[in-house]
Amino acid sequence: MNKTLLITTTLMIVSLSGCSPDSPQQVEKKPSENPMCISQETLAGGWAQSVVTPEAELALDTVLAQMNTDAKLEEIISVRTQVVNGINYAIEFKLESGKVWHTIVYRSIEGKYQMTQVATQGRFCQ
Repeated sequence: MNKTLLITTTLMIVSLSGCSPDSPQQVEKKPSENPMCISQETLAGGWAQSVVTPEAELALDTVLAQMNTDAKLEEIISVRTQVVNGINYAIEFKLESGKVWHTIVYRSIEGKYQMTQVATQGRFCQ
Protein backbone atom coordinates (compact mmCIF):
# COMPACT_ATOMS: atom_id res chain seq x y z
CA MET A 1 0.00 0.00 0.00
CA ASN A 2 2.78 2.40 0.93
CA LYS A 3 4.62 1.52 -2.28
CA THR A 4 1.53 2.34 -4.37
CA LEU A 5 1.01 5.61 -2.53
CA LEU A 6 4.67 6.54 -3.00
CA ILE A 7 4.57 5.79 -6.75
CA THR A 8 1.28 7.69 -7.21
CA THR A 9 2.60 10.70 -5.30
CA THR A 10 5.85 10.70 -7.30
CA LEU A 11 3.96 10.54 -10.60
CA MET A 12 1.72 13.43 -9.55
CA ILE A 13 4.70 15.58 -8.56
CA VAL A 14 6.50 14.85 -11.84
CA SER A 15 3.42 15.60 -13.95
CA LEU A 16 2.63 18.81 -12.05
CA SER A 17 6.17 20.12 -12.24
CA GLY A 18 5.49 21.24 -15.83
CA CYS A 19 2.70 23.52 -14.56
CA SER A 20 4.95 26.00 -12.83
CA PRO A 21 3.25 29.39 -12.37
CA ASP A 22 6.60 31.01 -13.27
CA SER A 23 6.48 29.70 -16.85
CA PRO A 24 5.54 32.44 -19.36
CA GLN A 25 2.08 32.28 -20.88
CA GLN A 26 1.87 32.27 -24.67
CA VAL A 27 -1.72 33.56 -24.81
CA GLU A 28 -2.11 36.75 -26.84
CA LYS A 29 -5.33 38.67 -26.71
CA LYS A 30 -6.34 40.55 -29.82
CA PRO A 31 -8.17 43.81 -29.34
CA SER A 32 -11.85 43.52 -30.09
CA GLU A 33 -12.78 45.06 -33.40
CA ASN A 34 -16.07 46.44 -34.56
CA PRO A 35 -17.60 43.71 -36.77
CA MET A 36 -18.63 46.43 -39.17
CA CYS A 37 -14.99 47.30 -39.83
CA ILE A 38 -14.02 43.78 -40.86
CA SER A 39 -14.83 42.74 -44.41
CA GLN A 40 -17.78 40.37 -44.21
CA GLU A 41 -18.97 40.56 -47.80
CA THR A 42 -18.83 36.79 -48.18
CA LEU A 43 -20.64 36.21 -44.88
CA ALA A 44 -24.43 36.00 -45.12
CA GLY A 45 -25.91 38.72 -42.94
CA GLY A 46 -22.57 40.51 -42.61
CA TRP A 47 -21.84 44.17 -43.29
CA ALA A 48 -20.82 45.12 -46.83
CA GLN A 49 -19.41 48.35 -48.22
CA SER A 50 -22.02 50.08 -50.36
CA VAL A 51 -22.48 53.13 -52.54
CA VAL A 52 -24.59 56.13 -51.64
CA THR A 53 -28.06 55.27 -52.89
CA PRO A 54 -31.29 57.32 -52.69
CA GLU A 55 -32.39 54.94 -49.92
CA ALA A 56 -29.21 55.63 -47.92
CA GLU A 57 -29.81 59.37 -48.36
CA LEU A 58 -33.37 58.96 -47.05
CA ALA A 59 -32.02 57.00 -44.10
CA LEU A 60 -29.63 59.84 -43.28
CA ASP A 61 -32.41 62.42 -43.69
CA THR A 62 -34.22 60.59 -40.87
CA VAL A 63 -31.19 61.12 -38.62
CA LEU A 64 -30.52 64.73 -39.60
CA ALA A 65 -34.14 65.63 -38.82
CA GLN A 66 -33.60 64.39 -35.25
CA MET A 67 -30.17 65.95 -34.64
CA ASN A 68 -30.03 69.13 -32.63
CA THR A 69 -27.84 71.11 -35.03
CA ASP A 70 -28.10 73.91 -37.55
CA ALA A 71 -25.14 72.57 -39.55
CA LYS A 72 -26.03 71.21 -42.95
CA LEU A 73 -24.78 68.01 -44.53
CA GLU A 74 -21.49 68.46 -46.39
CA GLU A 75 -21.02 64.88 -47.61
CA ILE A 76 -21.76 61.23 -46.96
CA ILE A 77 -18.36 59.64 -46.37
CA SER A 78 -19.30 55.98 -46.45
CA VAL A 79 -22.26 53.63 -46.38
CA ARG A 80 -22.29 50.02 -45.25
CA THR A 81 -25.34 47.82 -45.52
CA GLN A 82 -26.52 44.70 -43.76
CA VAL A 83 -29.41 42.67 -45.12
CA VAL A 84 -31.69 41.55 -42.31
CA ASN A 85 -35.48 41.53 -42.26
CA GLY A 86 -35.07 44.80 -44.16
CA ILE A 87 -31.76 46.67 -44.44
CA ASN A 88 -29.47 48.30 -41.89
CA TYR A 89 -27.54 51.33 -43.14
CA ALA A 90 -24.36 52.29 -41.29
CA ILE A 91 -23.58 55.80 -42.46
CA GLU A 92 -20.58 58.03 -41.82
CA PHE A 93 -21.19 61.65 -42.74
CA LYS A 94 -19.62 65.07 -42.45
CA LEU A 95 -21.47 68.25 -41.58
CA GLU A 96 -20.44 71.67 -42.88
CA SER A 97 -19.06 72.35 -39.39
CA GLY A 98 -16.30 69.89 -40.36
CA LYS A 99 -17.32 67.29 -37.76
CA VAL A 100 -17.68 63.64 -38.79
CA TRP A 101 -20.56 61.58 -37.38
CA HIS A 102 -21.82 58.00 -37.69
CA THR A 103 -25.18 56.35 -37.23
CA ILE A 104 -27.18 53.23 -38.04
CA VAL A 105 -30.64 53.34 -39.56
CA TYR A 106 -32.98 50.41 -40.18
CA ARG A 107 -35.28 50.36 -43.22
CA SER A 108 -38.12 47.88 -42.91
CA ILE A 109 -39.45 45.87 -45.80
CA GLU A 110 -42.37 48.31 -45.87
CA GLY A 111 -39.91 51.17 -46.46
CA LYS A 112 -40.11 52.81 -43.02
CA TYR A 113 -36.88 54.25 -41.59
CA GLN A 114 -35.90 54.11 -37.94
CA MET A 115 -32.65 55.25 -36.34
CA THR A 116 -31.29 52.33 -34.30
CA GLN A 117 -28.03 53.97 -33.23
CA VAL A 118 -28.03 57.62 -32.25
CA ALA A 119 -25.71 59.80 -34.33
CA THR A 120 -22.32 59.84 -32.60
CA GLN A 121 -19.37 62.04 -33.39
CA GLY A 122 -16.41 60.22 -34.93
CA ARG A 123 -15.96 57.36 -37.35
CA PHE A 124 -17.01 53.72 -37.01
CA CYS A 125 -13.55 52.35 -37.71
CA GLN A 126 -10.79 54.36 -36.08
